[in-house]
Amino acid sequence: MRRIVRLDLPRRLGRHLPRSLTEALTGIVIAAALVGLRLAMTPVVGDAAPFALPLLAMVLATLVAGWRSGLVAILLGGGVIWYFVLEPRHSFGLPTAASLSLVFAGVTAALILLALSLYQREVRAGELERARRINFLSHALREMDHRTKNNFQIVMSLLQLQANRSGNAEAKAALGEAVERLKAVSGVYDSLTLSSQGLGTVRLQDQLQEICDRVRDGLLPEAVVLETALEPILVPHETGACIGIVVNELVTNACKHAFPERGGSIRVSARRQGQEACIEVADDGCGMPGSARARRGLGTRLVDAFVQRVRGRTELRSSDAGTIHTIMVPLAASG
Repeated sequence: MRRIVRLDLPRRLGRHLPRSLTEALTGIVIAAALVGLRLAMTPVVGDAAPFALPLLAMVLATLVAGWRSGLVAILLGGGVIWYFVLEPRHSFGLPTAASLSLVFAGVTAALILLALSLYQREVRAGELERARRINFLSHALREMDHRTKNNFQIVMSLLQLQANRSGNAEAKAALGEAVERLKAVSGVYDSLTLSSQGLGTVRLQDQLQEICDRVRDGLLPEAVVLETALEPILVPHETGACIGIVVNELVTNACKHAFPERGGSIRVSARRQGQEACIEVADDGCGMPGSARARRGLGTRLVDAFVQRVRGRTELRSSDAGTIHTIMVPLAASG
């Protein structure tokens, strides 16, 4: 029923016909169809339940085009039935026995029309209130996005300023690395905004594609190719943020360390695997030496922390032929 109410023919045809004309034509067409059916049935059913189909015509016209259209349908349909079906036929006269039935049908039609009209008014009021709230939330989210981006920029500027002033090479390098990680997080935040399905979910494939596009534009060596194979997957915002940070960290590390002397390729893939999302970051670079795999630097700890936050798990395979990071995230649990 809600879908029929939202049809609202006068609004949809407003560019072509005046609202009043659409309401009248809708009432006439629906009444003509159902009353014509009732007249065709008269030889079989006689004058039994004469106003059933005109009442149905009124209900349909009201739902499709509003109460005025319903009023047109019941007046037209009721008048035709009165004239052609009720005895004496071809006359608007009524025997006393039928007068009460006609009055009862009229009161019933009026009450039904009033109830439908009130219902439609409440539905329209609810839709307007919902639209107002959505507009308010959209404005608030845009304002929050703007302020968050500004905050990222302020923090990065402060860290960069401190790094430039530092005379300690180790501290300067650490601050520079912190700036780069904040840039990565800021980029992930931007991609979340672009790939949002709604207030609660993210199109993971769009988000990861956006992250990879940013890496191509700013960090990818000329001799390295970054490929993607991303299936459509919806995940909650928090899960999307964590996966985005992890993938950004892994791709960045591959760009910096996997191809010290030659070119190659990096491939980011995402697919559904049962009730889990499987994300892989693979390269055909020089691989990770055993000491590097055993060492738990800040990047490794970040990856583990964000994967654990969404109750996922990771697997690392590395050899002279390259490195593959696999992240499994339970979709049901993350939702």
